[in-house]
Amino acid sequence: MTRPLLIALVLIAYMIYVAFKHKETWKQLSIPQITGVLITFIGIVSASAVILFYGSRYITSVFSGQITAFVVQFLVIIVIIAVAGIGFAVIAGNITNGIIPILKKNQKK
Repeated sequence: MTRPLLIALVLIAYMIYVAFKHKETWKQLSIPQITGVLITFIGIVSASAVILFYGSRYITSVFSGQITAFVVQFLVIIVIIAVAGIGFAVIAGNITNGIIPILKKNQKK
């Protein structure tokens, strides 16, 4: 089994776990809202993957040192994941009228 396939399987398993963990939240949503959230999630994950794949290769090709390229690539990955997470939370919040993102019990809106 290759590493990307293993990572994909673990990610899918985790998404299924989270979906079942928050099944009460899913029951509060209508079918169009669920569809919108899923399409948004797939779109953001796909766009982030393309940006990570091509963008990180382009950025690391600019730097000559391997350590510098690794540090820059790591920082770019962190920024892209943060922007994708915040973007998804904002879009999903608008689609679901604030039901998603799910906040922790001790966290306030």
